[in-house]
Amino acid sequence: MNYVALGILVVVLGAVIARQVLGRGPGVWAMFLAGGFVTVVSGVLPPSGAESAVAASAPVLLFLLALFLFAGALDRAGALDHLARWIIGRARRAEELPVALFVGFGVASAFLVNDALVLIGVPLLVALAARIRLDPKPLLLVLAFSVTVGSVLTPFGNPQNLLVSVDSGLGTPVVVFLEYLAVPTALNLAVGAWYLRRVFARSMRAREAEFAEVRAHAPPLFPVGGWSARIRRSPVLVVFPGTMVVLITLDIVSALTGGPAVPVWETAAGGAVLLLLLSPQRTRIVEKVDWTVLLLFAGIFVVVAGAVAGGVVQGAESVLPIPRPGNTFATLGVLVPTSLVGSQLVSNVPWVALQIPILTGLGYGGGTPLAWVGLAAASTLAGNVTLLGAASNLIIAQQAEKRGLSFGLGPFVRYGLPLAALTVAILFVCLALGV
Repeated sequence: MNYVALGILVVVLGAVIARQVLGRGPGVWAMFLAGGFVTVVSGVLPPSGAESAVAASAPVLLFLLALFLFAGALDRAGALDHLARWIIGRARRAEELPVALFVGFGVASAFLVNDALVLIGVPLLVALAARIRLDPKPLLLVLAFSVTVGSVLTPFGNPQNLLVSVDSGLGTPVVVFLEYLAVPTALNLAVGAWYLRRVFARSMRAREAEFAEVRAHAPPLFPVGGWSARIRRSPVLVVFPGTMVVLITLDIVSALTGGPAVPVWETAAGGAVLLLLLSPQRTRIVEKVDWTVLLLFAGIFVVVAGAVAGGVVQGAESVLPIPRPGNTFATLGVLVPTSLVGSQLVSNVPWVALQIPILTGLGYGGGTPLAWVGLAAASTLAGNVTLLGAASNLIIAQQAEKRGLSFGLGPFVRYGLPLAALTVAILFVCLALGV
């Protein structure tokens, strides 16, 4: 084993953990980027190896870039704000807000990267709370919990799902995710809505009169008239849903016919290129991309490649209790709890990135889908255990602090841990029983 490679990995992960606990320090993206630089400079990985690691993961980067371009264009078009206001209007009374927000934002997060969705949700919910004279913290907690539970469903719901869908060898990842995760996600949305209504509805009942006024101005999902002008001004209103329909349809057709699969990232990238060609505000759309997330992934790929080249990953395979393919129950029994704990330490994206080469080294691939969806789903649901478990939680906390709101670890764990326990239990039972 190359102890320099081991040292780099330990230092980077230790720095990430320290930042998570202290709440200060350089961004996680900067830590992994620095770790990648040291991996090359120290000779653990030659420059050509780093280049190959990034090139091999280009599908993930392009897929994520495409989703960020779509999200930025939808934001500029006002579509995300419009959707959020429509979701709020689905609640007939103030006490039903937790249910409407949890289900609405949960479903939306399955088709948009959850990190982008919460950037729209925070200011809107803070403004809503001010209008109806309500403490905004319960609404922000519901937002955080919803985008975690809902984003489990698809390969493009969150970054860790993207990593699994592209690097696991799954031929038709959309079909695989829907096949194994549709039932547990539907159950989790239902159970989560019931749970959050029980814990938060009472605090909202006194604001029925104020909420009735807000609901009266909720927009329809599809505004009447003026669509030609809207589409000319914002082609994303057609290009994004069209791309999603094509992507899902091609994946399903390939699964049903056994024909060649069209990689989901190629379809997404093609849709993003079309969007930029048609959009009159393409420069501003590109400017809204969160490039630090892409740099984070590039740094992770180089650090992980160095760990593989240095024998660190192979050493981990020999000491970790992950069984080889063949016993689904035993595999899930290890992957689920370790993902819950590991995601709290380094957040779920780095955790999944480190697990992928370990699983592939043990023989897991496209023919073992349960292990992959178990890893993706458990690491995602781990985001509801603590604030540290998911990047979307930290984004909400940062946005809340900018508005003078304390979004501490204690209240999050108080309400999130029981929800995480319920949803993970449902996930485990469904996957273990093949439901």
